Amino acid sequence: MKAGELTPRKAREFVARWPVYRGDGDNPLWLEPAELKALQESNLRRQLQLAADFSPYYREVFRREGVDPGRIRTLEDLERVPVTSKEAYLENPLSFLLVIEPPDALDATYEITYTSGTTTGAPAPFFNSAYDMYNITLQMRRMAEICRMNPEDTVLNLFPYAGLPHVGFYRTVHFASAVGMKLVNAMVGRDAPGFPLHRSMDEALALAQSHRASVLAGVGRYVRRFLVRASQTGADLSSLRLVMALGDAVPEGVREEMRALLAKGDADEVFVNNGYVLTECQGPFVECCEFGGNHNSAPNLYHLEILDPETMRPLPEGEVGMLAVTHLDRRGTVLLRYLVGDMAAVESGTCPHCGRSGQRLVIRMGSTYAARAERVIRVGGKLVNPEAVKSQLAGVKGMVEYQLVVEKEDPGNLFSPDRLIIRLSVAGRMRQDLEKEVVDKVSEATGITPLIQFVQSPEIYDPTLVLKATRFLDRR
Repeated sequence: MKAGELTPRKAREFVARWPVYRGDGDNPLWLEPAELKALQESNLRRQLQLAADFSPYYREVFRREGVDPGRIRTLEDLERVPVTSKEAYLENPLSFLLVIEPPDALDATYEITYTSGTTTGAPAPFFNSAYDMYNITLQMRRMAEICRMNPEDTVLNLFPYAGLPHVGFYRTVHFASAVGMKLVNAMVGRDAPGFPLHRSMDEALALAQSHRASVLAGVGRYVRRFLVRASQTGADLSSLRLVMALGDAVPEGVREEMRALLAKGDADEVFVNNGYVLTECQGPFVECCEFGGNHNSAPNLYHLEILDPETMRPLPEGEVGMLAVTHLDRRGTVLLRYLVGDMAAVESGTCPHCGRSGQRLVIRMGSTYAARAERVIRVGGKLVNPEAVKSQLAGVKGMVEYQLVVEKEDPGNLFSPDRLIIRLSVAGRMRQDLEKEVVDKVSEATGITPLIQFVQSPEIYDPTLVLKATRFLDRR
């Protein structure tokens, strides 16, 4: 469902239709914003005291920095707590685990998941207590409600069954179970020596057809390949109505490609839901409608801040900055103002599309919700995600090759203004028509009007000399 097709009334009607959602009277997403904030701040005060008493890492930080957790009463007061870097966490993950004495029955470690794709390349463990797992299961049910899954759905789990447990595979199990949906685990991935467990993509496609899957859940890039293969083989995916393409940015052009691939299988309009996944939040933030914002489905558990990359001070709503996560109600691994390494923008209040309260990531860079901080550049005072620009240009007809170049207007002057140049090679189309389309697309993605330069293809990419084209150059 696209933005404009969903209304708060329709969202409420969906909830009322299904007892599993209708009976969730404690769902914080349906509180008024002021009531939700009061709940969050009550949870925050309790969480800070637990951290002060039982977290080896934060007990030392509070002592060293002179932080009195008793004086932090509101979400705004969080600024008194120093940010937590990813490097600090990776150095000693066990120091972030609450050591509660005496432990309650729900304080026992129930599950360990692992981060993936860290800057060091080393996976880091993240500990969940039994208390956390109950909260996470509620979080997953509420996530499914946002996406309008229902007990009559059949979910095909396309996340890889990997050597280390990760939130993609296991949270799919949890959200299907919490709602009461049928679940088919495709068990894709690579076999370990001596363990012939995994299925090929074609075998997963056969499962999708035989079980009439209505929901696909997997990593965005794998889901796209799966749908390409389905189109190539003529697989019948006409029962599919929801694609949970998670973990990767899935811009508008890729969503339209997915729908076009499914249309060849006589599928009806499909909701392609691009969720943002954080191990630190133990599940995806998801869309209520396409491009309607990535909802934090557990605002009682997690609070988001957007911080200035240089000063680490909170930025106003809607501005792009460093994303930080604070846990509000956890008993295993606990993180306060943890920098996840992504640039994003957040809005709060009531969602205009579905009427739910809480925070949601919003699009400010192209058609994606977040980008790795090291991949975002500043051009003339604006933050630009090169990947968002690439996704906008990828489907332009008549464009043979392209390249993004950032340089100074006067290369010899460090204080000269920046400019963005798009170098293009064209075939089979009028240059002026293509130039207008490219300028419009790049302006939409970045807020910057680029300078267009037409060149011959080998000036951008000569396959006889290099294996891959260089799509982005920063000449400053």
